[in-house]
Amino acid sequence: MKNLLFVLLFLPLIAFGQEQPQDLFETVNIHVKKGQEKALEAAVKAHNAKFHPEDGNFHARLFYNINGPSGGTYSWIMGPTSWTAMDSRPTDGDHDADWKKVTALVDKFDSPHYWKYSPKLSSDGGNASPAKRLIWIYDIKRGQAKRWSELVGKVKQVYAEKRPTEPFWVLWNEFGDSKAGMDAAFIFAFDNWSWMDRQSKFSKDFEEVHGEGSWFHFMNEFRETVDGRVDFIRERID
Repeated sequence: MKNLLFVLLFLPLIAFGQEQPQDLFETVNIHVKKGQEKALEAAVKAHNAKFHPEDGNFHARLFYNINGPSGGTYSWIMGPTSWTAMDSRPTDGDHDADWKKVTALVDKFDSPHYWKYSPKLSSDGGNASPAKRLIWIYDIKRGQAKRWSELVGKVKQVYAEKRPTEPFWVLWNEFGDSKAGMDAAFIFAFDNWSWMDRQSKFSKDFEEVHGEGSWFHFMNEFRETVDGRVDFIRERID
């Protein structure tokens, strides 16, 4: 009993002492000044290399949004990191002076979004990181997040058994906004545009994993959990 009381008493200290998971991503859309696209790409690449290297807590990349509601803008994405690490993110001094080279080329920055990666629902595909991304952003109905997650878990199982080398990532929006409809995201990564021409056999794979007729029931249930979806493609520049 004494040992149990000791564990319960110090459990919060143990939890806070553990290393914070690096699963947070900050995304900022950038509206570049007309004709300054190449200059912006070069300025951001130089800034990221100096202040946001790959081996740190603040690794950043630049993407171009090809279509969708943010088509024609760039996305600056920092992560994976954590909220705790954000207390020591690079600011002021040399960092901000260098970032001014970027801001001089920008018409507008959108408000940042914060997304949290879900290892429970994602399949890393052997840690591959292709340059192109097909992104589906879902508006999940109120009270349906748990059910939606359980259904996505079935998708992950298909990837684990049938597509172990294909990345499939799921992220949650850290801040709710019922008007925006940006609650969760699927990200499919690929290298070549020919991937978009492929003949999808996912329903067949799904039924081989979950049983005959399971795809029809899955799709009906899934539709009941969402109010809509927005699709777009972005490509990594840096």
